[in-house]
Amino acid sequence: MNNTYSRDVQYVPIATDTLVLRARSWTRLRFEIEFARAKGTTVNSYIIQGDKTAIIDPTPETFAEIYLEALRQCTDWNKIDYIILGHFNPNRLATLQMILERAPEVTFVASVIGTSHLKEAFSGQALKVLTMRGKETINLGKGHVLRFIPTPSPRWPGGLSTYDPQSQILYTGKLFGSHVCGDEIFDEQWESLKEDQRYYFDCLMASNATHVLAALEKISDLPLRMYGVGHGPLVRYSLVELTKYYQQWSCAQSEREISVALLYASAYGNTATLARAIAFGLNKGGAAVQSINCEFAGNDQIQAAIEKSDGFIIGSPTIGGHPPTPIHTVLGIVLAIGDNTKIAGVVGSYGWSGEAVDFIDNKLKEAGYKLGFEPLKVKFKPSDVILKECEELGTDFVQVLKKSNKIRVPQIAATPTEQAVGRIIGSVYILTVKQGDISTGMLGAWVSQATFNPPGITVAIGKERAAESLLYSGNQLVLNLLPEGKQQEYMKHFRRKFAPGEDRFSGFPTEVSDNGCTILCDASAYLECTIQKRMECNDHWVVYAKVDNGKLLKPDAITAVHHRKTGTQY
Repeated sequence: MNNTYSRDVQYVPIATDTLVLRARSWTRLRFEIEFARAKGTTVNSYIIQGDKTAIIDPTPETFAEIYLEALRQCTDWNKIDYIILGHFNPNRLATLQMILERAPEVTFVASVIGTSHLKEAFSGQALKVLTMRGKETINLGKGHVLRFIPTPSPRWPGGLSTYDPQSQILYTGKLFGSHVCGDEIFDEQWESLKEDQRYYFDCLMASNATHVLAALEKISDLPLRMYGVGHGPLVRYSLVELTKYYQQWSCAQSEREISVALLYASAYGNTATLARAIAFGLNKGGAAVQSINCEFAGNDQIQAAIEKSDGFIIGSPTIGGHPPTPIHTVLGIVLAIGDNTKIAGVVGSYGWSGEAVDFIDNKLKEAGYKLGFEPLKVKFKPSDVILKECEELGTDFVQVLKKSNKIRVPQIAATPTEQAVGRIIGSVYILTVKQGDISTGMLGAWVSQATFNPPGITVAIGKERAAESLLYSGNQLVLNLLPEGKQQEYMKHFRRKFAPGEDRFSGFPTEVSDNGCTILCDASAYLECTIQKRMECNDHWVVYAKVDNGKLLKPDAITAVHHRKTGTQY
């Protein structure tokens, strides 16, 4: 199979009486930051066929036709007894309705919140629903006595994992997934998947880290052979390692000095998309993020999140010229707390006018709150460029909070070791990268040749840098090496603070390389590279890239280098 076919369904046995149906999209689905790596995805559904049959997580409506045909080939409609929902999503309602028409006696299985949403969505229909609170089981026969583990989070308040002790598979829903499409059912090449799994975690799980830790605690005593994930390859070979990584990544969030409450509601999903992009940037910037969908949160949860945060961001759609009721509630709680020492931010999407953002902005300013950025209003669905701006906005917001809280590195005399490390010098360069409509660049000096054949380089990138999220395996870059005597102009320019989305090359002569990235005409030489590997090293990522092409522009120029006094700063 290859990406000649944009969508298909792959169904394969994975254990006794158990199949996976992988609805595959080989291309990016939509504008959302979790799909920014553009590797497509799979939406995984499962069939367990004992004396009774259960289907876990039918696919969204976009896959409905091909999914239902695959389902028909795998089982008899009259023998489907249960539909188990790992989470509730309106985009799956059409598929559920189609199954219900073919198997009218089917019983739905969901969490407490999932049950509520199902009954509301199918109001007027005689719907059979079993609500799982954590102690109930369903016996399908042949040893398949299913257990259910509620795993709620702000984004998926109806989260529900399913455990089958017969196969020792935990059907995890959104946990442990990755947005990667391929022929591989399992994670045999799990080392190559880690980068995608980490990106998935950073986009979707980092802002819900406390809920991830709670879920890990709930499943810690289960004998497990496999994670039946909702997206990407099933986790069998790296089960222990990935569980350990989730624990480490989640714990790291709670140890951060800065915390941000991200409070939003979303009418059509666009504001939620903005919020996720901002959360990604907040996480990159070093903040512990508590992301709350206020449509499903209680007042006590919202108040607690605001009170313990250093700053907060409110995301709101505009409905009939006003914020929706949940955002009015949030604003009321904020004003009642009255702690205007906290830094605030406001974003929102709109269709026609966008008054909600202005309304919230004015109310906060009247109450004496300082805003960490200019209010952001986005019309209709956000583009890739807008999402990148939201990411940078989140990262910059953390820096504002750190400055406000006076969190700085103490000015202590450098140790002999630090002074010695500072004697390591590097060529001054401007790294440029382009992905789709997004183009950016950064100043650096931590670069080194790494290999002779093929020629390759390593570049160290601070985790908070805007270009970092574009430097993944398979992406391309250009390394522009600056000549002595020209570097000061570029260092002054690229060291200043850029507004999110600002053109970083304005005022400089440029050309476009063969790989689409920016070449600076003032460079003494440039290298066109493809990223091969990426390694996490505490506060930096180290990227290894193969040199595909290069050109010496100024043969007589001496390459500029950067001298430091200490190894604790650039």
